[in-house]
Amino acid sequence: MSVKIRLQRLGRKKRPFYRIVAIDSKKRRDGLEIERLGWYDPIVKDDLSIKLNEERTKSWIDKGAIPSDTVKSLMKKSGLSYKWHLQSLGLDNDQVAKKMDEWERVQEQKIELLKQKKEEKKLKKQKELEQAAREAATEEAPAEEAPAEEAA
Repeated sequence: MSVKIRLQRLGRKKRPFYRIVAIDSKKRRDGLEIERLGWYDPIVKDDLSIKLNEERTKSWIDKGAIPSDTVKSLMKKSGLSYKWHLQSLGLDNDQVAKKMDEWERVQEQKIELLKQKKEEKKLKKQKELEQAAREAATEEAPAEEAPAEEAA
């Protein structure tokens, strides 16, 4: 029996919610799972809304379970893959904790930088729209005055 770690869809239409489960690879997506390992909510945009039981997930992977591409990317986003990598290098828990704190700070800086870029882009687009509206208004004003003068 080959085991996969993958997402099991829940939630209503256009409002997905996923469980992260260990399941036989031959079972259907929403079939009976072997074990529930966590959950993922893609609707929440502000924070990475994922909860994963690290110990059980690691034990399944050690037993040969294969995570799906999506679950792999979620583990990378949450820092779990990096943490396991540091542990495999033989670092003690204090060193791993320091490296993880540093990693989290870098991730927060990246998020802040992306937010700033998005805000700058939004302001630039808004200024361009205002500029175009002003130009359109100045072009329309003389056009409206010209026929009035011709009629007089």
